[in-house]
Amino acid sequence: MIEADESRARTEQRHKSFSIESHSGYCATAFGDHNVITSTKEARSYPDIQAEDIIMEDTNIKFQSDKENQTDICEIIQENASLRQKLKQREDELRKHKWDHRKIKDNDAATKFYTGLPAFALFLWLFNFLRPKAERMSYWTGSKINEERSRFRTSALSLIDQMFSVLMRIRLGLYVQDVADRFCISTATYSKYFNTWIALLHVELKAMNPFPSRAKVDQTMPDSFKKKYPSVRTIIDCTEIFIQRSSSIINQSITFSNYKHHTTIKFLVGITPSGVISFVSEGWGGRVSDRALTMESGFIELLDENDSVMADKGFTIKDLLEKKKCHLNIPPFRGQTSQFSTNQVFETQEIAELRIHVERSIGRVKNFHILQGVMPISLAPNATKIFQVCCWLSNFDVPLVKN
Repeated sequence: MIEADESRARTEQRHKSFSIESHSGYCATAFGDHNVITSTKEARSYPDIQAEDIIMEDTNIKFQSDKENQTDICEIIQENASLRQKLKQREDELRKHKWDHRKIKDNDAATKFYTGLPAFALFLWLFNFLRPKAERMSYWTGSKINEERSRFRTSALSLIDQMFSVLMRIRLGLYVQDVADRFCISTATYSKYFNTWIALLHVELKAMNPFPSRAKVDQTMPDSFKKKYPSVRTIIDCTEIFIQRSSSIINQSITFSNYKHHTTIKFLVGITPSGVISFVSEGWGGRVSDRALTMESGFIELLDENDSVMADKGFTIKDLLEKKKCHLNIPPFRGQTSQFSTNQVFETQEIAELRIHVERSIGRVKNFHILQGVMPISLAPNATKIFQVCCWLSNFDVPLVKN
């Protein structure tokens, strides 16, 4: 029994052992190269290399290598997470300084303050309405138009932020440099956006605000008008905005307003009895009279027979309206008498109470601060577009006149 165990042990030892002598003998037999074979005595001078030791050594090396790789991967992951955190912090810091439409997102009060629109949902609706045209529009580049289409060009601002920046400027009356700094773009780039979007807004909002039909006016006629002035189609008034004085003597003469004692641009504005702005003329030099502006603006041509127009007594246009078989409602003149009659006093009060709506409507328009103060001469070519856009944007607000 003991001998069997010893025999089994010797067999296992032979299987495990792999001497250099055996290896050399194998090589000599296989390749016949006796020069590379050392003597048996020399071969036996080296200790036997155990296969188990080789395997263990390889395993240790592999384990150590895997451990080092895992350590490197963990370090890379940690470094990546740290860099991502720093990047997020930088983006948050930049977002605090760089403006975009998220400044007013889901905030109706902020939307009203920065754009003049009463709700953020309305801001999004207007953008989605304009977006198909905006994606194909050509950008203004000074005296010429850039014919490159937007799909072939990268832009410093997204379309929605371009619109937001333009509405923000006309609402708050900001300088170009101020808006450009807020949105982290150059003044040249912002000027390109502003002039292009003003043109787009002007075209699209004009189509959205046609002169209303007689039937539409009657449908929305407040009770205060139905009782005594049911035929009123429009209430008109003139308003002026200050403009920087031109270096041209001729332009100074044309734009100087005797009423405002300043160089101005003058507009004729008409509203429906319900308080919606229905007509806005082109801008004229402040020197023009109310009569001349009404006659040249094309307003009278829009009226139908038997319509009546309500205005201030400064509008001496009765004869112009009579040619269209229309009527003029103005406060009565005192004439040669020293005082008004009782009926004239009541009529004056009634017309004044109803005419106040056109003044309130124009007041809403003037809440767009770009129209306040003195408009720079650089904006003069776009003055009509800017004023009309402000008028049509004000129509999105809540109704002035409650039925």
